[in-house]
Parts: sequence; structure tokens; C-alpha cells
Amino acid sequence: MGSDGISSRIVTLAPMSDPTQPGYLYVRIPFDPADLFHYYTVEFRTQTKWDAGILKNTVLIHEVRKFQFGPVIFMTSVVFRTNGGQDRDPAQSLVANGVVIKVTGTGRRTATVSISTDITGRCVQGFVWRQARPSDHVCVTAATRAQAQYDNAHSSERRQGSGPYGPDTCKQGYVWRDAWAGDHVCVTPATRTQTASDNAVAAQRVNPAKSVYGPNTCKQGYVWREADASDYVCVSAATRAQAKFDNAHASERRQGSGPYGRDTCKQGYVWREAWPNDHVCVTGATRSQTAFDNTQILTRLERPW
Repeated sequence: MGSDGISSRIVTLAPMSDPTQPGYLYVRIPFDPADLFHYYTVEFRTQTKWDAGILKNTVLIHEVRKFQFGPVIFMTSVVFRTNGGQDRDPAQSLVANGVVIKVTGTGRRTATVSISTDITGRCVQGFVWRQARPSDHVCVTAATRAQAQYDNAHSSERRQGSGPYGPDTCKQGYVWRDAWAGDHVCVTPATRTQTASDNAVAAQRVNPAKSVYGPNTCKQGYVWREADASDYVCVSAATRAQAKFDNAHASERRQGSGPYGRDTCKQGYVWREAWPNDHVCVTGATRSQTAFDNTQILTRLERPW
């Protein structure tokens, strides 16, 4: 939630036990720029399959966070429940850390949830709002924000009081800051240059949710293989490109008939087997690379500790 810059939406949830239904199976709502592995989740559980024993169809709101037990550090998921009562039903709303979650409807096959978050307007770690005025939410370094506050405090003494630009005319050696149209605070040319630079890269420094991929986050230098929509094995960029190429050419590498039916590969090709029943035909070298990448899953995941 929030990775696309949208801070509020009504979400339709499908049951975790029935992914064929319309809607999302799971929503992740990050709220902590300093720890991207600290977030809320929302999911819908119904009285079917492995959830058949629950009392009723319900939405669960969890907080996922790092937990340490002695020398061991791991991720834990805590479900929110209502206060008091004999059964302590799962909470159907949450207001905390700039996040508002409210279940608006629960049915047999879907649930609807209203979610809003302020994460889309917050700065990524290492930056703060400039606040050259209260509504100035351009993300800058702490030193730059301190400079903006200092410049505001000394603005009047840097003006001539009259001149070609009237009372806003700066004394020699100073220029308008121009953090926004009409920002006539007088600053040094270096500060104005820094201000323009910060404005130019503002979009890159805002919305930590853009970098949240949950527990499947790859270490730097790796990307998801994405040989299908659920393939989160971390591989090199070249390997991912190869997987897409192989998918695109899969049909032309099949015989159309043979000992394995329609999936029989032409001579020189074998099944990729990135997962059971992955019958995309690839070279032997690609299958070997795929098997190796699968064995390296845990070593290539980013960890929150």
C-alpha cells in the first residue's frame, strides 16, 4: 500500500483460502521509514479449508515487526484484537502511526476495507521535511532544514528595504531563495543553488513505501526472477532477462507431441523446472543456473537485522 503514491483507497480482499475470488489476498501497509520491515497487514479469512474451524468469516489486521529472543532475532506477526469480551474478536479497525484501517464489509467470498496512510508524503530514511514554511514538505538533509530555519530568522536583516524589487530587494551578496514561487527570503547564492537542487530531486526522496517489498526483498545486486507472477527467487538482472526471453520463446521450443505430450521439448532443450511442473523449454545451462539460484534463496534475501 502506498508504493504507487496513492495514500487512500477502498480495497477488496479475496479469502486467503480461495485465491480464485476477485480481490487482493494480502495488503501490506508500511509506516516506519526507519524500518521498512515494520508494517501492518490486512487479510481475509473464511470458514473453508484450513480455516474451517474459525467462528466466522473475518478480516485480520496484523503488525509485523522484528522480535528478539536472547541472541535470536526473527520476524513476528501480531494480530490486533478488540478490548475486553470473552472471545476477544479480531479488531476491525486501527488508527495508529499515520495509518487508518477500517473494515467496511464482510461477505461470503469477499471483504472490503478502507485504508489510508501518510507514508506517501513522508521522507525516506536520512531526509526530513525542509519546512521553510509549514507546508514545505520537500525532503532535504537535516543540515539543509536547519539552514532554512536560520535564513528565515535572518531574512529581514538581509533586505535593503527599498530598491528595484521594493521591500523584498536583497542586500548585495544575497538573492531570493525561490524554494517556491514568491519565496523572497534572501539567502546566499550557494543556498539558492542547493534549494533548486533539492526541489529537482524531491520525488526521489519521498514515500518510503516505494522501497517496501516485504520478506522477499532481495539484497542489493539481485532482483526477482519473475519467471511467473509468484516467482520471488532473487537472481541477477541477466538471469531475470533470460527467464523472460525463455518464456517468450517457449512455444517454438516444443515439439507439440512426444513422450511428454505437448510439453515435450525439441532436441537440445530441457524443462527449466524453476518450480514443480515448470515445463518451459530451456538450454541445459539455463536449467542448471535455475537449480543453483533456487538453492541460494536464503542467502540472497535482505534481512531486517
